[in-house]
Amino acid sequence: MSMKKIVSIALLLVAGYISAQGVPTLETYTLKNGLKIYLMQYGKIPAVNVRFIVNSGRKNEIPGQQGYSALTGSMLLRGNKKYTQEGQADKAFKLGAELSDASNEDYTSITANMLYKDFDAGMDLFSAAILTPLFDKEKLDQEISYLVDYNTPNKMDIANLAAVFSAHGLHGPANPLGRYFYKKQLQEITPEKIKEYHQFNFTPKNSSVVVCGNFNAAEVKSVVEKYFGNWQSAYGEVNGVSLDMPSVKKKEIGFINRSNATQCALQWNKIAPGTKDKDYMAFRVANAVFGRLLFSEIREKGGKTYSIQSIHQTSQFSNIFYVMCSVRSEEMLNTVDLFDKTLKDFSTVNITQEDFDKAVTGIKVGIMSSELPADILAFYNPVAYDFNKRKAFLSDLTTLKLEDVQKAIKKYYTPDVYKLVIAGDENKVGEQLKNIKGLTKFSATDLEKEN
Repeated sequence: MSMKKIVSIALLLVAGYISAQGVPTLETYTLKNGLKIYLMQYGKIPAVNVRFIVNSGRKNEIPGQQGYSALTGSMLLRGNKKYTQEGQADKAFKLGAELSDASNEDYTSITANMLYKDFDAGMDLFSAAILTPLFDKEKLDQEISYLVDYNTPNKMDIANLAAVFSAHGLHGPANPLGRYFYKKQLQEITPEKIKEYHQFNFTPKNSSVVVCGNFNAAEVKSVVEKYFGNWQSAYGEVNGVSLDMPSVKKKEIGFINRSNATQCALQWNKIAPGTKDKDYMAFRVANAVFGRLLFSEIREKGGKTYSIQSIHQTSQFSNIFYVMCSVRSEEMLNTVDLFDKTLKDFSTVNITQEDFDKAVTGIKVGIMSSELPADILAFYNPVAYDFNKRKAFLSDLTTLKLEDVQKAIKKYYTPDVYKLVIAGDENKVGEQLKNIKGLTKFSATDLEKEN
């Protein structure tokens, strides 16, 4: 059987699976205190995923507050007025529940997974962590000590280092998305400062609660009201910031030294569409094809790295795609040259119908591969995405045409237009760096510049 026929059969199977699967239903309402509630009914598994999302992420961190959103989220799970950290962990274990925190450019979130039969008890645990944290000094100092020890440039993993200076190069220190924490700034953080950040940002009108899974809506509404209905805050407004989008108009290469690094990490950064852009879907397919080509040319044929991928990252004020890989120090410049060739070839040679079909099928299978409430919420998240557009995602993908993807390739995969950051040991790659025109050398002290 030919590969083209296999792909066609796979597309038919996926289409049938999609038609039988359905999508979540969404009910939205607002509590009297301004807290937005989203109820997403989905599936038959007797479990729910609950996510508290506050409109506060890196975008909201003024100079001197680098890391505040992530630290605040982490500290919410380290003890509160109702449960010690140990007591929280013990109750979660007995319920078979799980609490976690996350922070990105746009939001900070606390997530709970639990069986629906334990929803009331789980929400008791969940709400206590969010609304009544203690911000214990000893535990905060432990968090800060860890950041100082393992996330400063002289000790950081080279892949993380390349990512940090990529953000710095894309956005600059005047933009909170371009800033990163450093030792002196971290050591000035106190429980009082984190508490103030929490009080200002964690407010009903600035937050949302999303419940996803198989549940009784009336019961869920009653429990949510029970734990969040009386929540009040002196700060009542919704956070609002306006930041410049990054711009990439030519090839720019930067280097950050990491002494004793055994390899080099490389991160190429290019502009990409946002989720609301008309060519978003075509770009998703193009990037899937590009990722497969990178792996073939640089991993398999070139033998430069164990892994390489192109990742599409979207947020309110930054839409990029970046390619990341680690290579042997002696192969650093050769890898850059091979990437340039691969990017140029991709931008000038039309992809085949078979490449297109494989990419579309892969995206569909990836979306439909799990029925867990957490995965469904992550994909349809009504706080981050337009829910109706998300509902139509798979049908829109089915109607996409090859020529749409070709147009996206011409627009976004321009050769010799990117910002590349290389992290490695300068003693090992110094001679290669001499061959890079216009190279910018970064320093750890660059992260201490705040505007």
